Amino acid sequence: MTSANTPYDDAPLSCVGRREETPDTASFVLARPDGKPFSFLPGQFLSVGVDIDGRRHWRAYSISSSPSTPETVSITVRRVTGGLVSNWLLDHLQPGMALPALAPAGEFALPPGPQPRHLALFSSGCGITPMMAMTRWLLETDTDCDIHFVHSARDEENFIFRDEVLALAERHPRLKLHVFLTRPRGDLACEHGRLDAARLQALLPPADELRAYLCGQTGYMADVADWLRAAGVADDAIVQEDFAPICSEAPTSDERFRLDVPSFGKSAEIAVGELLLDVLEREGLPIIGACRTGVCGSCKCRLVDGEVESASALPLTPEEQAAGYVLACSSRAKGDLAVELG
Repeated sequence: MTSANTPYDDAPLSCVGRREETPDTASFVLARPDGKPFSFLPGQFLSVGVDIDGRRHWRAYSISSSPSTPETVSITVRRVTGGLVSNWLLDHLQPGMALPALAPAGEFALPPGPQPRHLALFSSGCGITPMMAMTRWLLETDTDCDIHFVHSARDEENFIFRDEVLALAERHPRLKLHVFLTRPRGDLACEHGRLDAARLQALLPPADELRAYLCGQTGYMADVADWLRAAGVADDAIVQEDFAPICSEAPTSDERFRLDVPSFGKSAEIAVGELLLDVLEREGLPIIGACRTGVCGSCKCRLVDGEVESASALPLTPEEQAAGYVLACSSRAKGDLAVELG
């Protein structure tokens, strides 16, 4: 599979379709201009770039389409307050336009090969996106496992993929659908209110036959993970997606360190607690911060001198770490630094 920070031969992807999912959510269908198929695992994400006010901004979005239809790939985007890239995509991206993109990446994915007897997919809000890729792939490939699809949303109108999910559950007995709506408005068969420990336990198959995938707000995933453990599900059978951004910390002193990027002839100040990525972007240096959570690897750079404290090295190989590579989105300076980009 292509490296996470490798562009598609410097050729942007073409938008070949757009589908409105809810009043604030749309799916975009993308294709490679050379017609080659995409290669990804169900659950992985795609990083795309948009140019706004003369600057390119990168963001990572979970893929909602299945690897069994590799001619195109779909991302599903929801409008969020202050969401610079998400809101631009929803306001501007139409079929016929193009987007620069990086190859699919991410550890949150169904592995190839046999699946466990039972898979439980827990999602809330737009966390349903990777679960759709997983469900579509499992059903299209006739994988021999029961799918326990547990989704939470505010109401029917905000249930992304509602009609498709309901139709799939009606056609496929192996898809066990459980929908929780906090403010239901219609006659959709669902559970009223929020998922809780007792409700979760009632719908679970035997814990020793289960593998669970979680995607949604941080608090939602933490609660579900705790309830699963209490129900006897092993830690290594609980897999979580986390797109909560790592943020620069408020400085605790006036101390400043020096940051040098010799290959670009640039020097800058970096405050205690400030993320390396924030400084590199502020200086206009060519760094891609796609996921901003320490999972995609697009912002890796090599530490030539100095030390950092890193919150994540997840996508870096042991060889890359030994060579001094760090993730700019997850690293804070412990003193003066020199880094190489590219």
